[in-house]
Amino acid sequence: MAVIDDIMDQAALTDAIAGEVETEMELAPYIGEQIAPMADSDSQYVSMRVEDLHATGIGQFRAPEASIPLMDITGREEREEVIEMAYLDEAHRISPRRWEILTQGGERLASREARRLVEIGQILERRNERLTEWMRWQAFAGQLTIEYQQRDTALVIDYPIPVGNKPQTAVPWTDLTNADPVNDLKTWMQTATTAAGSPARRVHLSDEDADLIVNNAKLRTYFNVDVGQPFMPTLDDVLKLLPQGTTFVPTNEAYRDESVGASKRREDHTRFLPLGSILITTEYSVNGLPIAETLNGPVEIKSGPNDTVFLPGPQSEIILKGEGVYTRLLRQASRRMVRLRRPEAFLYANIYHDDTP
Repeated sequence: MAVIDDIMDQAALTDAIAGEVETEMELAPYIGEQIAPMADSDSQYVSMRVEDLHATGIGQFRAPEASIPLMDITGREEREEVIEMAYLDEAHRISPRRWEILTQGGERLASREARRLVEIGQILERRNERLTEWMRWQAFAGQLTIEYQQRDTALVIDYPIPVGNKPQTAVPWTDLTNADPVNDLKTWMQTATTAAGSPARRVHLSDEDADLIVNNAKLRTYFNVDVGQPFMPTLDDVLKLLPQGTTFVPTNEAYRDESVGASKRREDHTRFLPLGSILITTEYSVNGLPIAETLNGPVEIKSGPNDTVFLPGPQSEIILKGEGVYTRLLRQASRRMVRLRRPEAFLYANIYHDDTP
């Protein structure tokens, strides 16, 4: 019974499933994970207050023998919403045949089925991590809409990104003759820098949208190259036209929609950062604090026949439902919420127009 005992042991099951996927994420982390790293929380609720205090101004000198000068906090953030963290919760039904092999199939067959079950759990966990990444990019764009399955309801969270940090270019970049991506980027970086009080030099964009920059006709003018002369600029060349310290961050990560199944065609993938959108940020940490974070809350799981316990997610467990006719489920769950600590450090630009194909 060693195999089934290991599967039923929640801690061992979580380690086999979540531990493996977490290692994969460490080796190849999502861009969003770098911008909004995971931070454990011991509460199921999260305060969406942006900052308790804004660190404005500079310190004061004190004259010898004088009283300590007082500092009056101005710029206190008054808006605060306490909301419940979102459930990222899925389960896979364990068929009666699989359960029979796990419990009565002998050590060899049971071990094989246990490995398959763990692989299913890892698929659930990867889906969980993709959903977390999706939450991050929705937050970076300014609004996260959580649509609850099996209920006709949704939770909409509006992040206080300044209005000026959601620009749309006057001429779509797909117009390679009349658009001016270099000037747009300069303007947007200055806007974000002014709003954040820190240089905004990280430009996140897809390969396709990067091609629109290097293929733009105005680059010839910037580099004084006559029409008809050979000219094949690269992003490194474009960096010479932008503020010092600018970095292009290729952002092409995507997921497959359920409707396309196992399709590997590029056009059947949904980007976390959609084509036609560019995210400009400051450094991911400003004054030692991350500009965003993904809060990872506790998950309630069974600890005994009639008892539950809250443990930091993600967690894996096998649960039994029903009376007389039983259904066994492999559950993978976490509770998370994305919080922008410095919303002014995000600028989300539209470089297409609504009618751009």
